[in-house]
Amino acid sequence: MNLLDAFDDVYLSAARPELVAAGRSATRALRWVHASEQLDIAPLLRGGELILMEGANFGTCSDAGLMAYVDSMKAAGVVGIAVETNGHLDVIPRFLLEHADRVGFPVVQLRRRVPFVQVCESINSQLADSALRRLHMADRISRLLSASIETDGAVGAVLDVLAVETRSSVTLHSVSGDLIGQAGVASPHSEFTGFDVPVTSGGTDVATLTVTPGPDADIYTINAGLERAPEILSIALLSGHPATMEDRLRTRFFSLLSATAHPASDVTDHLDGVAERMGLSEHDSYLTLSVEFDVDPPAGTLRRLADAVTVRNWHHRIGDHHVAVLGFDSWELLDSRRPVVMSMLQAGELRIRRAVVGPGANDRHGLRRCFSTATAVLALDPDPQCRIRDARDFAVALLVESMSGESTIDKFIQNQIGALLAHDRERHSELFTTLLAYITHWGSKTETAKSLLIQRQTLYQRLDRLFDVLGPLPAGSPRFPGIATAVFLEQARRQGRVGLGS
Repeated sequence: MNLLDAFDDVYLSAARPELVAAGRSATRALRWVHASEQLDIAPLLRGGELILMEGANFGTCSDAGLMAYVDSMKAAGVVGIAVETNGHLDVIPRFLLEHADRVGFPVVQLRRRVPFVQVCESINSQLADSALRRLHMADRISRLLSASIETDGAVGAVLDVLAVETRSSVTLHSVSGDLIGQAGVASPHSEFTGFDVPVTSGGTDVATLTVTPGPDADIYTINAGLERAPEILSIALLSGHPATMEDRLRTRFFSLLSATAHPASDVTDHLDGVAERMGLSEHDSYLTLSVEFDVDPPAGTLRRLADAVTVRNWHHRIGDHHVAVLGFDSWELLDSRRPVVMSMLQAGELRIRRAVVGPGANDRHGLRRCFSTATAVLALDPDPQCRIRDARDFAVALLVESMSGESTIDKFIQNQIGALLAHDRERHSELFTTLLAYITHWGSKTETAKSLLIQRQTLYQRLDRLFDVLGPLPAGSPRFPGIATAVFLEQARRQGRVGLGS
């Protein structure tokens, strides 16, 4: 087993691991998984370990200290570190990632909190036990699941077997969020131990199987069940719970809407035909939502939210994302409801990790563009201060993200406002933020001061320092377009993940 193989473990996969540094070095054999926040632990290790951590000490560690930590771990033969960014840290220090990438030391970002003890127990037990035992257990549950499909009420029988063998609570929901069946004793809801897998038929999702392990759940059987049960449930659903035409159309619609592997020309006409059969009027206006929850919400959560905005809505789940399309009679009505949607998504009880409201589509033919834009904004680096995003605010960030010549952007920004960014870094000043606000408010000192929550006199002092650094910038200066463009590119770079920022 190597680092990438470990991502398939049910407990580690629940943390949504992502390799963010030195991906090419992730094939070394994994010997053991251990949790430690110590930055001087390297001498105590034997090599081959994966270290789980919250990065509690990274925030107070200097760049030199971070470099020494990475170098010591690499020298000790450690396979990599996995850092949780949903607790002590919001982001992994950029310097650490850059240095780890340079020296070939893998760093994994864990985007969701999981109990490290369960991850260690799960992976270490797999490493310690023989592959033969796992094969026997997988064969056993496979035989039992296959036998259960021959009984009356096959779906319920499959769920019963899965619940008993895994000592877990299991549920099966349709793509629209309706409960199809459940089995096992419901455990108190835990954000750490619920595992979802899609049940597919004909290449499209028809249901979602959720396994919530009980306190004495068997790790091996859960792995085997998650691997074998979806295929058997797919067969059982075909005979006992065939998908309705509405469900099949919805599944096909969202599959086409999110398709990225095919040229737009191959998808657009087909998507439009499916949308028409679903009742999406050609000349209505549409808004798309893409939502990622911290904790899997109760079935129907997104549907209830959408119903509160408009009765004409269609929703689906694509991987970890819950998506919806909202229909409105006119663009004016859509625009008036957008703030309502943004406000509803801010509700704390929903426990939303990230959400994006798309830019909107004037008609049915613009739906795919609207959805792809929202998806691209959702993929930008997470900012805990900007969980709920309006895709219209990220137009320049997406432009920068799409440019392959990152060095060209860096050079342009450096040439135009590099001195100002250096001043901010060295003196911990806020001249860039001041200049951004000043340009955004069209040179209005009153509005600029108000947006920065400072007195006008303080603003005047900042502007004096700003122009001392940049040089004179009188009205009509030919330098202004370049400086303004650099300011918005730098802001976009900070919103997204391109470049190094200031």
